[in-house]
Amino acid sequence: MSKSASKTRLTKQRKLVLNIVKSACYHPTADQVYRLARKRLPSISVGTVYRNLDMLLEQNLIRKINIPSEPARFDAESKNRAYFVCREKGVIYDLKIDPKKVKKLFKDQSTVDSINDFNILLFGSSKVNADERGLRKGVLKH
Repeated sequence: MSKSASKTRLTKQRKLVLNIVKSACYHPTADQVYRLARKRLPSISVGTVYRNLDMLLEQNLIRKINIPSEPARFDAESKNRAYFVCREKGVIYDLKIDPKKVKKLFKDQSTVDSINDFNILLFGSSKVNADERGLRKGVLKH
């Protein structure tokens, strides 16, 4: 099998990693994905998890969320995403933002021709605690 065919094939390990990212409401880190994967497939290695996360990213099946001073997190929604980070409470939330409104924000910018996708990261203070949202596993490090 060629290398490109192995990258596109949904192996048992890759399917497991994808399902973990899809089922986690708290945008897991690679380490959290690895720990959850080990519960279901004890023989899986940390390298296999990282390689599969990279391949899923290349295939645009997941998205990486880079938060300064935090480990990268992963989201199964790969287009038009906005996240709200509350460092005070240590959580990250999805925000629903209409793509048409994002395009409107930049319509007067002479350098922008079109917007095909967005990944917005906003920081502030949230009203809801992580415990109330069932997000304890997704708490940011302090």
